Amino acid sequence: MGRGRQRSKRGRPAQRPAQRRGYPANTPLLEVVVERLGGRGDGLAQAEIKTGYVSETRPLFIPFALPGERVRVRPVSDRGEGVACDLIELVEPAPERVDPACEHFMICGGCAVQHLETGAYQAWKRDQVTQYLGRAGLGSVPVAALRTCAPGARRRADFVLRMTGKKLVAGFHERGSNRIVEIRECPVLRPAVFALMAPLRQLFADVLESGQSVDCVVNELDNGLDLLLRLPDHPDLDFRERLAAFAEEQDLTRLSYHAEGDTLPDPVPLAQRRTPTIKFGPVSVAPPPGAFLQATVDGEAAIQQLVREGTDGARSVLDLYAGCGTLCLALDGTAERLAVEGDDSLLAAIRSGADAARLGGRVRTERRDLTQRPFAGKELGKFDAVVLDPPRAGAREQAVALAESKVQRIVYVSCNPATFARDARTLVDGGYDCVEVTPIDQFLWTPHIELVAHFVRRDG
Repeated sequence: MGRGRQRSKRGRPAQRPAQRRGYPANTPLLEVVVERLGGRGDGLAQAEIKTGYVSETRPLFIPFALPGERVRVRPVSDRGEGVACDLIELVEPAPERVDPACEHFMICGGCAVQHLETGAYQAWKRDQVTQYLGRAGLGSVPVAALRTCAPGARRRADFVLRMTGKKLVAGFHERGSNRIVEIRECPVLRPAVFALMAPLRQLFADVLESGQSVDCVVNELDNGLDLLLRLPDHPDLDFRERLAAFAEEQDLTRLSYHAEGDTLPDPVPLAQRRTPTIKFGPVSVAPPPGAFLQATVDGEAAIQQLVREGTDGARSVLDLYAGCGTLCLALDGTAERLAVEGDDSLLAAIRSGADAARLGGRVRTERRDLTQRPFAGKELGKFDAVVLDPPRAGAREQAVALAESKVQRIVYVSCNPATFARDARTLVDGGYDCVEVTPIDQFLWTPHIELVAHFVRRDG
């Protein structure tokens, strides 16, 4: 145990100097035992740290360290109330430590916990949800078993191509840095998605100038790869022709681009060799370039199933933050559906798909910024069930409006347990029971965890 804060001669706590951004390179190493795994995948420990004339026990954040391990670490910088450290030596490894699946682990910023045995990893993922619920006073809410994700299943990627000097580097961002890691393998991605990296590197090798970058957003749809390039400038005629030829050579479904600083709201289509298609339930949708999709096919199916269960029997369903229709179009039965989204291109995809599937007036759409103007009052009274799938910031304003409504059932899909727990607290305080939360792992070996929660009004 540390001694805590030193005291002045008069018995008052000595004032601690302002936190410094970093610790000197000659700061003495610390030997500690890791207590648990934190929400970012770092090992958490405690040690006495001396800063100037103040010595106190502070939390340590140690990447790639596991619970129970004895490690030697070097303090690097302050991080909130704790200290970020570098792992220098693994003195005593934990029995749950395994060899990572990828040669780039610990360098690439994509994965944080490839070194953790599968059972312990899955328990840690589920525990992230239970911890946030507990902090919100919802510790009694049932949390189902984790829906898992297999390696090689992620169908969406965002590669970066960057010209560094005379070398073109292709890959992902390095951990905690803007540098790009040259990627030779990725056990997370679908093979067809990863296979596009090498030809993209060749395509841009003689085009980019030093310091220039291209973001390459790849979605694997039901009928091939959809590629969106974010370019430093508009391509000239010669390079447009090369891009069109590239789409043919790689059998891309579609290739589009967006130029940096361009005022055009939508990407520019360069080559569409067939209609881009992804199916949600009985409906085929042509998503806009770079559209958000659930990360894995199995994860999407699990979310859709849970949404159907939570809205079963509803005659009218409100789908908030509808995207391109992943949830509302996959509903069973003849329910009337209103899909609400702030992006016209996504709503157009929903509308077109619903019309082609002959859903008639059962699927309507509305463009609205739900942060500025949430559905509230009498508007909500028209619906038996509400489905919402907000961004990571959650749905604070909408949750308040729902808590004041008489909607009987709510299905909340979240990619951030912290903001979900905040909004869940609002709904429970407003008269809802959270009957179950199901965690879903679509981002293998990362700290990210998704969930689906069912709420039922208590006086319903």
